[in-house]
Amino acid sequence: MFDLNCGIRLRPFRAQPAEDLENILSLYNNAQVAPLITLRFLAPRGERVKKEFLEIIDNDAEMFCIIETIPSANQSVGGTDSDTEKPQFVGITGLWGFMERGHRHTKYSIVLLPQFWNRGYGQQITRFMVDHAFIHMNMHRISLDVWGGNDRAIAVYKKQGFIEEGRQRKAIWSNGGWIDNIQMGMLVDDWKELVAGTKT
Repeated sequence: MFDLNCGIRLRPFRAQPAEDLENILSLYNNAQVAPLITLRFLAPRGERVKKEFLEIIDNDAEMFCIIETIPSANQSVGGTDSDTEKPQFVGITGLWGFMERGHRHTKYSIVLLPQFWNRGYGQQITRFMVDHAFIHMNMHRISLDVWGGNDRAIAVYKKQGFIEEGRQRKAIWSNGGWIDNIQMGMLVDDWKELVAGTKT
């Protein structure tokens, strides 16, 4: 479990009780979020998505976290458990092993509910996950995919040191039009320069 100083916590995914899976499903059923994260047509999703996500976590996740707010306890004297604020589900983030482990290459993802956009959480979480991948998981490279038009996410990734490495033009049908699939990446050498303050 990792507490970030922006008031957000990254904790392990729990298959039981089913609350985590229900929250993940809510992302795929959110009309603002779904077009940014799935290649499927926009339609209500159910049990199948939960089953598929469980399999992906089991088979491909190097690190997968639920993002939630850090609860704050009521300071009143003689407080009880009921006085403790319940954490709010914010989103999910992960590092995914889509190649042989020896290549030390992972794929990054982050998804936040719309009510938590524009608070700086994406910057803080991305910085933490990148640092963690290079320092503690000995990764050589991190890559990601982002849809064209998702300017908020692209700005976050660029600020954290990712560079555009490729673009599949008009590869995705979304909201009545074609958009690009953009591939971005960062090498450990890029990250070291960024940390040292020598990368412009």
